[in-house]
Amino acid sequence: MLAANPGKTPISLLQEYGTRIGKTPGYDLLKAEGQAHQPNFTFRVTVGDISCTGGTQGLS
Repeated sequence: MLAANPGKTPISLLQEYGTRIGKTPGYDLLKAEGQAHQPNFTFRVTVGDISCTGGTQGLS
């Protein structure tokens, strides 16, 4: 289980977890949409046999 750690992003915690179990996370951009100044992205992350999909809002 990953514990919350101030100062570390969820992505850095996931990378550390993957390193610890010997399976580097893989990231796939599934969709990018929205206006250029406020895009929305959907990603799939895979660690070993586990895949999850989530979205984020970015700034250009």
